[in-house]
Amino acid sequence: MPNTNEQLLDVIDNCNILLNKFAGYDSTDNTPEGRMIAQLTWLKERAENHDLPLPVQPEMLGTLRYIYMDGTLNFHASNPSDRECVYWEMEVPMERLLNLAKHGRLLLKDEYLRLIPLCIDALLLILSSPPRNLVANERKFCEDLNHLKKLVSEKKFALPQRTYMPQFESFIKSRNSLTDIENVKPLFKIVDDLIFNGVRPDTWLTPEDAEREVKSYFTL
Repeated sequence: MPNTNEQLLDVIDNCNILLNKFAGYDSTDNTPEGRMIAQLTWLKERAENHDLPLPVQPEMLGTLRYIYMDGTLNFHASNPSDRECVYWEMEVPMERLLNLAKHGRLLLKDEYLRLIPLCIDALLLILSSPPRNLVANERKFCEDLNHLKKLVSEKKFALPQRTYMPQFESFIKSRNSLTDIENVKPLFKIVDDLIFNGVRPDTWLTPEDAEREVKSYFTL
């Protein structure tokens, strides 16, 4: 599992994004804002001091985990009645912090976006010659992959996507049904993580590393 300076800088950046949302509140146990400030400050200071081994023990992230799941502080978005605004301003920074701190993952960055269509192509290549006939939802999944490839290539939507529903329901249905086809499962996870979770494989430490690995996907 990676433990890189890039991840520490990402922890600091996302802590700062959220701390700015709670400017004017004190660090205290008496309010959810205060508890969140304490949590974010602890993470930020540890990262700044290079004293934040990843992943962090889950019990040390209790406030962040609860507030992310509960949505307690989502009303601090600039337009809390706008679901997309809440997602990008509040949920995405918290989700990124959890991916970094709780799971020790590497975040998806702009320099890796050009590799997503290639990952999709590698998955479609396997599914183009399956050892069995694909069922309806699996054929729809292939159609959706081609659609996603076009959207990503043309930079038509922002990543990570908030939900599979309703446009990409086929991902949910095909996740388990395709596991019997060799090499689909790891590529499915890579594509799914990139598009819907905003994280890249642990081995993609640099764009050069990622490019070399993506080429290997076509030889599976």
